[in-house]
Amino acid sequence: MRVTYTGGVLDAFMDAGVDLGYVIGVSAGSNAGSHYVAGQRERSRCVFVDLVGHPRYAGWRNVLRERSWFGMDFLFRVLPDELAPFDYDAFRSSPRTLVTGVTDCLSGAPRYYSQRDRDPRWYVQTLQRASCSLPLLSPPVTVEGRPCVDGGVSDSIPVRRAVADGNPRVVVVLTRNAGYRKPPQRFRAVGRLLLRRYPALYAAMLRRSALYNASLDLLDEMERAGSAFVLRPVRPLVVGRMERDVGRLEALYRQGYDETMTTMPALKDWLGSPPAEESHGLAACAGSCVWSDGRRGRRQ
Repeated sequence: MRVTYTGGVLDAFMDAGVDLGYVIGVSAGSNAGSHYVAGQRERSRCVFVDLVGHPRYAGWRNVLRERSWFGMDFLFRVLPDELAPFDYDAFRSSPRTLVTGVTDCLSGAPRYYSQRDRDPRWYVQTLQRASCSLPLLSPPVTVEGRPCVDGGVSDSIPVRRAVADGNPRVVVVLTRNAGYRKPPQRFRAVGRLLLRRYPALYAAMLRRSALYNASLDLLDEMERAGSAFVLRPVRPLVVGRMERDVGRLEALYRQGYDETMTTMPALKDWLGSPPAEESHGLAACAGSCVWSDGRRGRRQ
């Protein structure tokens, strides 16, 4: 639910005319990124704020019905098809490229998929569902014959992938305050028991905090070198992963929007500073995004 901040950031981008052509995200960051790619302003606000009180959004009823705390069928079928229609046609024809990361349960490694040449309904209803399936809280989703879960497990901040895809300069949206570092995995014994079918996934979960913090260290270096522009909450964050308080979520969306508009002159100066042959990317962690203008970003 911290991705609500990202939704505010991306709506500010659309209002300010920030046109970035390459987007990579994992977990809910990919979901928010798809709204930007499809050009659907305020859909993130609708999905992450307005509809969060719906009884099928999250809760024990979903655990009994589909073994998931979040209502995955509700979020990835009912919302995009009925309550908050997703523009599949605009998503398919968009000049922007979205790359979504998932974690392969059998190998514990990240896998990435571009929306190019993909069925948009499959991309939203299967791939993004997999990228948002939190281990222990949601069952794996089969993606091209492989069981997959939350992309944030194996690559929470996919900035290295953004650079590898031809984007040496990236705009990164994070959903934690400056100075945050992820602590080691808790409940190790429970995780080992519940994930005994997927030992490689369990090992990836144990590595997650170290990889996450290494990505933050890399971003610090890139910021100093001028190759990354990082947006993150300025005011202290009071929203957790499972937040359902509409007032808090609305405030977080507004915080993302207002803080981005405040820093917009600096961002536009930074975007205009490199030589024309360079490209800019937007990378997303679980609720964050990495983007590029896509001039040199290669398609997958």
